Amino acid sequence: MRPEAETPNDISALDEYKVRASKLLKDFESADKRRAYGAAHRLASLWPDGNASALLADRSRVQRKHALAVIAREMGFRDWQHLAAEAHIEMPAFDTTRLFPPKVSFYLNGWYATYEEAYAALARKDRFLFPYRHQFVVVEAGLLKSLGIDMADHDWQLIGRDWAKPLDRQAHYRLNQKLARIVPPLEPRRSLKRD
Repeated sequence: MRPEAETPNDISALDEYKVRASKLLKDFESADKRRAYGAAHRLASLWPDGNASALLADRSRVQRKHALAVIAREMGFRDWQHLAAEAHIEMPAFDTTRLFPPKVSFYLNGWYATYEEAYAALARKDRFLFPYRHQFVVVEAGLLKSLGIDMADHDWQLIGRDWAKPLDRQAHYRLNQKLARIVPPLEPRRSLKRD
């Protein structure tokens, strides 16, 4: 069986990241103050002082390479070179048990036996639904932030904050790729054997 030919609308992952970087730069250079500040805030993460206002005051400091670096970091890579080297590598499905290392045990999570019960608990905007083995869990945004996950990523809204039954499969795929790179694997449990 022949692989399907690319259609003119198909775009590689690397090209999509370049388009996102261009959009970030365009927003930064925008006359719309909200768009410009939002972009400056993202770009400021590259500078030690993290001062978005200083970037807006001297826009000449920001170049395309900076926008590319921001996109790479937001996607879970060290830098643009790392992204370019590995963007073609498909990550396996994200194992949601990785969201619950021992250090995050102080977050209040709702555990449910059925999807319907968990979905009903998803009403608050700062909650996210995940499957966990044979159960479902609704977690606080703080838990995800503590693991380095970008909660401002628009893909969370596109999937309806629901990992188990996402509204948008492409957004879910993008989040899967990011989380698989960002969230560290769990440490193997030590056995409590006595000699």
